[in-house]
Amino acid sequence: MIDTQVWVDAWRRMYPSKSALMVARDLDAPARTVEKWFSGEAKPSFDYWGKILNRYGLGFVVAGMATPLPHLDDLAREERRARLIAERQSIDALLAEDWQRRSPR
Repeated sequence: MIDTQVWVDAWRRMYPSKSALMVARDLDAPARTVEKWFSGEAKPSFDYWGKILNRYGLGFVVAGMATPLPHLDDLAREERRARLIAERQSIDALLAEDWQRRSPR
């Protein structure tokens, strides 16, 4: 079972302004459809699950599962780990650039 409210909460954090509209754009979905997901009036149909998975990643989908299968949980954790490592490398590169600008030549 998927608790889509977890997804809605995550989308609201991603897009503090015009959340439903931004998600609709990301998923190429009608704005009214996504507004219904946000209000709890409807849940994403299976047709949108692939788009949600492709756009936001396995970790996003698994976060909405009460009891994900262990291998899905492991894959989601590995996806998050890889994303965090990439972010750290990007930050390290920016810090190195800043340091080089400060250093006398």
